[in-house]
Amino acid sequence: MGNSLLWVRAAAPLTLTDKELHVWRASLDLPPALLQRLAKTLRANENERAGKFLIAQARERFVAARGILRQLLGMYLGLDPDKIDFRYGPQGKPSLLATHDSNVSFSVSHSQAMGLFAFCGGGEVGVDIEEVKADFKGMQIASHFFSEIEIDKLARLPPEQVNEAFFECWTGKEAYVKARGEGLSLPLRNFSIGFGNGEQVLRDEVGRTWSCYALEPAPGFTGAVVAAGEGWSLRYYDWSPAVEIETSASLPK
Repeated sequence: MGNSLLWVRAAAPLTLTDKELHVWRASLDLPPALLQRLAKTLRANENERAGKFLIAQARERFVAARGILRQLLGMYLGLDPDKIDFRYGPQGKPSLLATHDSNVSFSVSHSQAMGLFAFCGGGEVGVDIEEVKADFKGMQIASHFFSEIEIDKLARLPPEQVNEAFFECWTGKEAYVKARGEGLSLPLRNFSIGFGNGEQVLRDEVGRTWSCYALEPAPGFTGAVVAAGEGWSLRYYDWSPAVEIETSASLPK
């Protein structure tokens, strides 16, 4: 998958217009001082989750992902990141508390040092990112989790294309499951995701449509974002420590 996307910088305030889907990418390996600032914005349950990581690097990357998520939501809501409250669905999907009186939906995913964040104004959204691993046994994994259609398409590809196609399909499936908020209660075998076409529309069991967009967040990574409905306009943004500084200066005190 070629990375022809234009990722740009942005600063607060940000607005989500009708049918606009914002995708942000960010490095999660941050300077200690910045990581500490982001950590102070987390709620107790988020810090508790962070504390369960035994490896320091994994713990720091989790804190960075949650802190950046809060910082970005602050840009959309016009709030300090530590003033944002979440509720969690039956399968753990976070969303904004009703007290925020906002229709902003969001999703976050991270793999190694890369984080991917998606936001839309109304409707559900899901995002996933994975590092493309060399010599990964994609067909073996696919045989357990992919639909028969997907397995057949993978088997027909030249060997050198199977790895990338597997991860493109996998991230699309994970993003779709996240968008629907059903977790493992929605078996991955029960639906099919194409690969190689970048954009597609899915229809679920009750006739609702979902748009799936494949993307390359960075060299060596693949990702996907899925949103309810059709006709989305996508914008791609880079997060950096400079964004955090600009946002802190622009939010109301």
